[in-house]
Formats: sequence, structure tokens, C-alpha cells
Amino acid sequence: MFRWRLLSSTILIVAVLGAVCLHGWPGAVVFAVLMAWFAWVAAGEFLNLARACGASGFPRLTQAFAVFLTLAVGILPAIFAPECGQHERRDILAQGFTSLVLVSFLVFGFRQVFRRGPGSRAILGLFISLAGLIYICWTLSFIPRLYFSTGLDHQGRWLALFLVVVTKAGDIGAYATGMLTSRVLKGGNHKIETVISPKKSWEGFCGGVLFCVAAALIFVLAAPDRHLHFRNLELLTWKTALMWGFFCAVLGYWGDVAESALKRAAAAKNSGSLPGLGGVLDVLDSLTLVAPFFYAWLQIVTAFSV
Repeated sequence: MFRWRLLSSTILIVAVLGAVCLHGWPGAVVFAVLMAWFAWVAAGEFLNLARACGASGFPRLTQAFAVFLTLAVGILPAIFAPECGQHERRDILAQGFTSLVLVSFLVFGFRQVFRRGPGSRAILGLFISLAGLIYICWTLSFIPRLYFSTGLDHQGRWLALFLVVVTKAGDIGAYATGMLTSRVLKGGNHKIETVISPKKSWEGFCGGVLFCVAAALIFVLAAPDRHLHFRNLELLTWKTALMWGFFCAVLGYWGDVAESALKRAAAAKNSGSLPGLGGVLDVLDSLTLVAPFFYAWLQIVTAFSV
């Protein structure tokens, strides 16, 4: 089990580092392919879990539009506005493409409904598919928006890397601390939720917070000059890094528990069959709430700073 976990984690880490470190379009292509694969597999896993709960969606349609949404908010605006200073045009294009993808999904989704009946199962299938598209792909689409927020420049890539590294550090810290305290403490550690996710403990949560805060602070202090600027503003300082270390831990925990509730309802241990890691949703669940909040914070603070 550990061997497969290490192998899968290494491959994902190498792919992420390649997407960040390869300059220009090579890195952008690696990132786009990685995110498209994540979106396709995660959407399929969500619908498999929903089907196990008794609600079947439209798998191929949802997966296809999951990929379209991922590309529409990131790489397409970067193609039409590749320069760092064209952020307003990229924002407008991202919003327009997102609206176009979601409306097109409804058009094709209702076409599926009309072909199947319409009946209650077909209508429910459409809404389940739409829920998956929003819950997983729309929330995670803020990662490519971050990545391409400065076009092909490095600043957006470092912001996306900061978000992923800090959030996943919390996952690792919570897992390691929870496992350690469950063995060391007499009577085990103190559980947070015994029904939805019985392995999660207050000790693990605190460990996740400490790991997140430490990772955020180290990342900001070690990052090269101006790599963590957004719209040429220095928004990530050591003070805001501490704040986002805490927020990433809290929001990451809620994202994890939300996916655990879905798996519990479906009577499934893992969301998929990613070797050693469970499934793609198991890897991405903690990012579903963090990514939109982090991007919104950057946009709002920038608006008030101009």
C-alpha cells in the first residue's frame, strides 16, 4: 500500500512541478493536460458515488463538459491574452467562457432529458450531473484561473503552487498527527465526527493547522522576489501567509469531510481506484473549498487596493 501511495504521489508531484517550472507554453500544456485529466476522472468518480446512492447522472456528458470548463477558465483566456498585463481581458474571457460552457451543458443536458422521457429519473440525472459540475469542476476551476492569472508569466503559477502545497501540507499533517496520537495516547485520540469520518480527530486537526501554517510561512519566506505578487501587488506577506495557513486547514478539513459524507452515503471506502491514494476526488477534496475562497480574497483585496 505504501509503495503504491509513494509511486502515485511522486508522479503527481513531478507533473505539478513540471507545470510550474517549465517556462511558457510547455508548462502550460502540462498543466492543462493534468487538470483536464483530474476533471474527467473526478467527475466520473462523483457520478459513480451518486449512482451508488441511487441517483444516476449523465457520465460522458458531464465528464466532457468538466474538461471544457477546466480549459475554458484557464488556457483559452491565456491563448487570447498571454501577456502579464492583460489580466482584465483574461478575467472577461474566463467569465464569458464559463457562462458559455454552463449554459451549453444545460442545453445538451435537457436534450438528454427529452430523449429519455422526460421522467423523474432523467430530470434527477440532469441535476445530479449539474451538481457534480459545480461542486467539483467549478470550484477546482479557480486553480487554473490562478495559474493563468498572469498569462504565461511565473507569478500565477507560484500562487497556484502556494495554494496546493499549503492545503496538501494540512492533509499530510492531519493524517500523520492523527495516526501518531491514536497509538501514543492512552485510550486513543479525541474524535471529531464518529459517523461521517470516524478517523478524524482533534489532535489530527490541530496537526493539520500547524503543518499548514508552517508550510505557508516557509513558502512565502523562501519564494523568490515578486513570485507571489498578484496584479503586481504583494498580497502574500508573512502575516497573510499565517492567516491563509489557518484558513487552508479549516476549509481543507470541511472539503475533506464533505467528500467523506458522500462516500459514506454511497458505502464506499474510496472515491476511485488511483493506486495508493484511493481516487482523484480523495486527492482533490480538500481543495474544493480552498481554491474559490483564496481566489476571491485575491480579487477583493486587489480591488480595494487599486
